[in-house]
Amino acid sequence: MKFLLCNIVTCILLLSALPCFADETFHEKKEVIVVVSHYPPWKIIEEDNFKGIDIELTRTLLLEVGYTPRFIGCPWIRGIKMLENGEADLISGILKRSDREKTMTFLEPPYKTKSSKAFFIHKDGMDIANYEDLDGKILGVQRGAKYFERFDNDITLNKQIIHNNELNFKKLVTGRIDALIVTESIGDYLAAEMNLNHIVKKASFRHDKSVPVYFAISKKSRLISISKELMAATKRLKENGEFDRIINSFFEKLHAPH
Repeated sequence: MKFLLCNIVTCILLLSALPCFADETFHEKKEVIVVVSHYPPWKIIEEDNFKGIDIELTRTLLLEVGYTPRFIGCPWIRGIKMLENGEADLISGILKRSDREKTMTFLEPPYKTKSSKAFFIHKDGMDIANYEDLDGKILGVQRGAKYFERFDNDITLNKQIIHNNELNFKKLVTGRIDALIVTESIGDYLAAEMNLNHIVKKASFRHDKSVPVYFAISKKSRLISISKELMAATKRLKENGEFDRIINSFFEKLHAPH
């Protein structure tokens, strides 16, 4: 009986020590599972290769606290589920919402705070100087995308819906639309990737909006134990300009003559 009781006590002690052992192993390995969905130029997945602005930002943040990322490519919704379930530790490029705060800790401050919507036009086309200049033009938009409230709700505009922005650029070049609207960073990337900078340009009119974008940690991740250190590192890298330097450097290279 005493032998059985000793065995039971030993098992209880071993089981209670498992979380601590797992934490020690996690922090000794210092590898963080980061979910990534393809969203160029911020997140680019080419076979097993991960690159883009957010990839560099994530590496820089984790290096600041002595950890390394292990990137896993997956659709956006799947990535969110992995964070919620604790299958992944970290995600970037996420907007803070009350429902998400139940399962994730958002690292303050946001590493990006502005989202600009730009209108691309043919270099030989007439400029769009203000909102009223959109009237009478054929405008390419992406199915399901939201831009800004006035534009989204304006039923008087001639909006041609297409499945992706690449097709909109092709339609612009061939004259089937007069302009397309897109998030500026994505438009800049696509124009360069498609070698269209000598054919298209940005109109004078644009729409700038404050949109805080964050890193977030799963509340079920063992990474949560160093959330204060990560928060401090995020603040440090934002305030010393390192995050902005990485972002600006990408677009400087994008616009550099080849």
